Amino acid sequence: MGAIMSNKQTPKEFLIHNWQGLFLAILLGISAYFFKLLTNSNMSNPLLAALIMGIIIRTSVKSSRKMAPAFAIAPQIFIPIGIFFYAVKNMNFVQFVDIQPGIIGILIVIMAVYILVISWLGRQMNQKDKITCLIAAGSAICGASAIAIVAPAIDAESEDISISLLAVALAAFVGLFIIFPFIAILFNLSGETYAIMSGSVLQFTGSVKSAIDNIPYLSSGLPKEELASLALSVKAFRYAGLLVVLPLFASINKRKFHIPGVLWVFFLAGLMGTWISVSNVEFYKNTLIPIVNPIYNISWSIAMAAVGLNVDARMLMSNNGSKALVMAFAGFFIATVFFLAAIFVIL
Repeated sequence: MGAIMSNKQTPKEFLIHNWQGLFLAILLGISAYFFKLLTNSNMSNPLLAALIMGIIIRTSVKSSRKMAPAFAIAPQIFIPIGIFFYAVKNMNFVQFVDIQPGIIGILIVIMAVYILVISWLGRQMNQKDKITCLIAAGSAICGASAIAIVAPAIDAESEDISISLLAVALAAFVGLFIIFPFIAILFNLSGETYAIMSGSVLQFTGSVKSAIDNIPYLSSGLPKEELASLALSVKAFRYAGLLVVLPLFASINKRKFHIPGVLWVFFLAGLMGTWISVSNVEFYKNTLIPIVNPIYNISWSIAMAAVGLNVDARMLMSNNGSKALVMAFAGFFIATVFFLAAIFVIL
């Protein structure tokens, strides 16, 4: 995602010459976030919406080449901002304490399965390493958020991000609305098991929330609110996987052991959020989180809009795009199978 900025240009001069492109990306990013608020749908992911909006505009309008530098630099500006505030909210280490050891074991296995299966398929299919890393991270950890965090650590290009995000999103959509309901009926899963499966396997946090809507049709001794809390707490543990995935994929990209700077930002921001939540719970829940949540969502939405504006739609139908779909779906299928095998042993 390297930006094109002349060494002779100051940041002020760059802004003067490229304000139109930055303004367009910001406008689309904010629009995607408010679309999420207006629809009030768990499935309305602002990052994905911003990416698609950007691709549509690029395809239909054929944005000027003069805007390319702005589209290239926007992710470098807004993704780090999003990473910091995302970690403040989601990397709360205290919340991991209440998760049962057996469930933690399942989560570790599921994340490892996602990464190993997708990495193996990427090598067998001769997929680009960066796309393979992004699909693995997005599937194993937290969908669009993980892709946004890992992208700068491996110097991913706009095409890599777009292909990976759309492949993971499509696999998540099919999994949520077709595969999971079928499994629930086939195995007569309880609400508790379905909630744990959703938090363990589904890629997007919004998908996990939507999965809870199916709970009333399943037998359960817990009220829906508690099942939602269970599913989201299980999902939250997967965020910690970024502490492993970031240096792993950055090292693969560099062909040597490498700890990216973004890892320290992520870890230290998580510690900050944890400390604030422990020292002042009311401030953390009622003041900080309502402020932090829109900041990182809007920041990443702007970055994804810029990515979409820099991508030709024909790239998504390329050979790499087809491979990405196979990898995302295969990873989801096999991770689901491993979860079902695990619940009969552990739960």
